[in-house]
Amino acid sequence: MQTFDDFEPLSYYINVLKGKFRKNAEECFDSLVKQSGVNAEENKKTVGRYNAASAKAAAAEKKLNSCKVLRGFVIFFLIAAAIAGVFLILAGVDESGHWAFLLGGILCIVLAVVLLVLLLTKLRHMLETRQKKYDAAVQKANAIRDEAYAQMSPLNALFTARMTRELIEKTEPDIQIDDYFDMKKFELMSRKYGLRENDDHDSSTVCVLSGMLEGNPFLYERDLNCRIREHVYTGSIVIHWTTYTTDSKGRRQVVHHSQTLTATYSAPAPVYGYNTRMYYGNEAAPDLSFSREPTYAHNLSESEVERKVKKGKKQIAKRARKALETGKSQFTEMGNAEFDVLFGALDRDNEVQFRLMFTPLAQKNMLGLIRSDEAYGDDFSFVKRKGLNCIRSAHAQNWQIEPDVGRYKSYDLAASRAEFVNFNCEYFRSVYFDLAPVLAIPLYKMQKPREFIYKDVYYRNCTSFETEALANRFDESVFAHRESKTRSILKAQFVQKDGAADKVKVVAYSYNAVPRVAHISVFGGDGRMHDVPVPWTEYIPLTRTSVMEVKAVGGTFEEFRQKHAQGSLRDFMQKYSDVAAFSNGLLAIPIVQGIFDASSDSALDGLLGRTPAGQWSEGAQKVADALAKAEEAEREVAAAEAPAEDDGEKTSAEGAPDGTEPSGDADVTQGNEGAEGDAETPENK
Repeated sequence: MQTFDDFEPLSYYINVLKGKFRKNAEECFDSLVKQSGVNAEENKKTVGRYNAASAKAAAAEKKLNSCKVLRGFVIFFLIAAAIAGVFLILAGVDESGHWAFLLGGILCIVLAVVLLVLLLTKLRHMLETRQKKYDAAVQKANAIRDEAYAQMSPLNALFTARMTRELIEKTEPDIQIDDYFDMKKFELMSRKYGLRENDDHDSSTVCVLSGMLEGNPFLYERDLNCRIREHVYTGSIVIHWTTYTTDSKGRRQVVHHSQTLTATYSAPAPVYGYNTRMYYGNEAAPDLSFSREPTYAHNLSESEVERKVKKGKKQIAKRARKALETGKSQFTEMGNAEFDVLFGALDRDNEVQFRLMFTPLAQKNMLGLIRSDEAYGDDFSFVKRKGLNCIRSAHAQNWQIEPDVGRYKSYDLAASRAEFVNFNCEYFRSVYFDLAPVLAIPLYKMQKPREFIYKDVYYRNCTSFETEALANRFDESVFAHRESKTRSILKAQFVQKDGAADKVKVVAYSYNAVPRVAHISVFGGDGRMHDVPVPWTEYIPLTRTSVMEVKAVGGTFEEFRQKHAQGSLRDFMQKYSDVAAFSNGLLAIPIVQGIFDASSDSALDGLLGRTPAGQWSEGAQKVADALAKAEEAEREVAAAEAPAEDDGEKTSAEGAPDGTEPSGDADVTQGNEGAEGDAETPENK
């Protein structure tokens, strides 16, 4: 990125990143096409043939439908003519002399017979002919489409979810995205910046995405939340009563009345919704806390913004005077009314550090984001609590955090290219403008993180964020209570380590919905009280506890699916459950039957072709043996060529009498560590 003294995130995106990312996405797709060997011209011709065949099938369907409509009309008139004929004949027989009824009845019967013959002969033949033409047209179009899919199959097999992240890192190397949110990143964000685990039983993590921005960590988290709200139910009845009046002639009149009585009843009910936010850790301004909410100023006209700023300026000046008079707050105006009003953050608790953060350049950058149409405008809230920042934007609520490669797979190369480029461009745009509010602050770019000492061993292998996200990948019936009538909030609780896997307890919180009726007394127009029944639903809390194993296995979903299809891995997992979930190199298996322990984890490693930590893989051992033989041969050659006076040096190189290992063995050890790391990731292996 540009240097911090002149960096403007909005202009940098418009002038540099936007075009660069699109170019990288197009080049990536073209590289995949070249790698797959798909012939673009042949596919274009095939798609053209399919479009033509599809158009013919649509035309044939239109003709077929018109014939079916005609058949419907004929059947309708046939039935009507038959009924009318029978009715007229019966009427003519009963009324002697009414020969017109008999004649009309006979004509209707004749018409019905003619329509029946037409229906069973010509119309039936026409319908069968058009049906055959339509079926043939559809079959031909499907055959051409299958041919196009066959042409595209090598390309469709190459798409992976990682491509989106790789494109982001290639376009902007200062943004690094993790495979998954591991324990080291959680420890960093927890101990250093104050990130807490999601321990709310009414909130479950469904998706996470972590990474580093210029050396500082960030985390996207999407939760499914349940909140209890009062729901108003409505019921009604209609009452009737009679009154009597006397008219002007002294006669008694009966008057009938009716009235609809309506009653309401309130009861608590669960409401579910998603919430997506981004956490960012930075050591700058460590004593400052503030919050601001979006003003959606980008939707206002220039005159509306001016009026808003003018009105807000008076309120802020009044607030500053009150703070000065009472001495309860250090709040003072920034000297930039537009920034003060549109950005807000009036609850800040450290004026000095706030001014260090929001220099004139930072204010300019922030206002540019707030007022811009190129970005998403002012749709974000910004909360800072010491070293932890939280950004929640409206556009991120509908953002697809985990790319679905199925959207790229098509029979049409041109359509696949457009979908690949457009989706990834929009994905990057969403990520960038969630990070833009912190990129707009020069102090954050200046502040490089101090060294952090990680633990050597953690009490668990995976974070609660990732385990909950994996639990939410399953169908809700896997963990939900059998009487549940609502969504389930899944909470994952660590139990123990099973080798490199974690045994977690998954608790599902949900509700059973029981229909009830409340009777509310309402005064009616008849002068009486009436019980109005109001149907309502009582939600009774339910919980169910299950067990799940979670393990980091590495690789992509496509690689895992290939290994699962081989049979041995599938058979192993079916000893515990019929279902499993894989995401970003993490595998989750619900334990429905059997016992999963450390030995099971070792067996799973063997099936996945992985080597447990601290052990040599077969490939690494071969490399080490080959290196050792090569070094031994080099030492023998050196010994044969070296003069006698160098014997001391030769002895030191060969035997290392002081007990230390020779340098060649040290290189082999380093190579072993690299091979071991590669063995843990199938695609690297």
